[in-house]
Amino acid sequence: MLNREIYLIVNNIGGKIGEFLVELNFDQPGILAALSNVFADSNANILNIAIDSARTKMHFIVDVSGVEEPDLAELPKRLGMFAFVKRVLHRVSAKRIFVPRWLTHVVNNDPALIIEREFLHKVSDLDRLAAEMAKRDAEVVKSAMQNGDLEELREAVYLLQLRGVATVQEDNSTAEQINVKYCRVAHPIFRRYVETFISSITSRKFRLLDEGSCVRLQIA
Repeated sequence: MLNREIYLIVNNIGGKIGEFLVELNFDQPGILAALSNVFADSNANILNIAIDSARTKMHFIVDVSGVEEPDLAELPKRLGMFAFVKRVLHRVSAKRIFVPRWLTHVVNNDPALIIEREFLHKVSDLDRLAAEMAKRDAEVVKSAMQNGDLEELREAVYLLQLRGVATVQEDNSTAEQINVKYCRVAHPIFRRYVETFISSITSRKFRLLDEGSCVRLQIA
C-alpha cells in the first residue's frame, strides 16, 4: 500500500501537483461532492482523497496541470466559500517528487508506522527492519529525483511522516538548509531509518539534534 501511494505522488513528470487540506466547521451530507465539483469545474483531476475519522479535515492530492493560472489562484477561495469550510491550506509544485505534508496514517487517533507485509518477519530485528524500509523508500524517491537539490530533498524528508516514523512539528527550511523538527518519534527505528534514508538519497552532510523528545534534522 505504501509503495502505491509513494508512486502516486512522486511520478509528476512535466505536470503540476496540488495539495489541499480543507478544515471543516461541521460535517453534513454533500460536502465531498461540493468540494469535488469545485476541482472539476477548474479542470483539476483528483488523484487521492483522505478524510480523518472525526470528519473535520479532508485532504486532496490533485493534478492541476490543466488548470489555467487565474483559476489556480482562485481555487483556494472557491473551496473556502462554503459555510462548512473553516480553512484551506494549499500548495502547488511542478517538481517531479511530491510528498504530501498534511497527510498521516492514523490508527485510533495516533500516527501509525506503515510496514509492508514482506517486512513483518523482521520486526524482531528493528535495526535491520529500519534499514531495509529506508533503502526501499530511498529507491522510490531516487527514481523521481532529477538533481537532488535542497528543494527536492525538502519534499523527500516528509516521507518520514508518511511512513509513520515521526511527525513533522516544525519546518524552518531555507534555500540554503533543510531544517525540520520531528516529534512523536518512533525511537527504536527512527535514527537508523533516517541515517540510511538520507545517506541513500544524497551525499550532502546532515545531522540529527536531540531536542527533548523531538529530533531536528538539518541538511546543508
